[in-house]
Amino acid sequence: MQQIKRLLLVTLLTLSFGTTFSQTVDSLSVFPNPFASSTTIHFDIVQSDTITLRVFNLLGQNVRTYFQTTILPSGSYNINFQGDSLQDGVYIVRLDIGSTKSITKKAVKSGSTSILEDFSLINKLIVFPNPTNDQITIPINGNKTIIVTDLNGKIVKSLTTDQQIISLLGIANGQYFITILTSQNEVVTTQKILKSE
Repeated sequence: MQQIKRLLLVTLLTLSFGTTFSQTVDSLSVFPNPFASSTTIHFDIVQSDTITLRVFNLLGQNVRTYFQTTILPSGSYNINFQGDSLQDGVYIVRLDIGSTKSITKKAVKSGSTSILEDFSLINKLIVFPNPTNDQITIPINGNKTIIVTDLNGKIVKSLTTDQQIISLLGIANGQYFITILTSQNEVVTTQKILKSE
């Protein structure tokens, strides 16, 4: 009887520790990605906190809000992100935890396989130099819209120009996403750049 009690105690402790330590960090993921009409936004939070979960387009406009300063207990959550009414392109999924932590993921909506192929080819376009200190060259002729966002999706610079050399003066050093759109507002590429001295 004593051995059974010990075995039961060890089993309970193992189960308890297994559930306690299975979540060690807050996380956010999107799968499948790219997606055609819908995808799953999955997030884990380690402890109960105030959560805001939003999806933005590359112009910084909020296209979906799933939680707005909502207190959620620790755990895993799955949200079905329906993108049928959205244009094909790149979207930023942003999870705010409390007032100090944000996690962002890029989600690509593509209604057809040809767009998926185009997206993979498009990303071969390289803006340079990268890293850069005060200007960047975008090797595309004609009018284009350039949007520079920080890693949280906040726009720090936006302009429409026919120039290939763009000034980044006035932008603090750090990592950014640069998105280039055609004159018809179609995404040409989104790339991460590093601005340093």
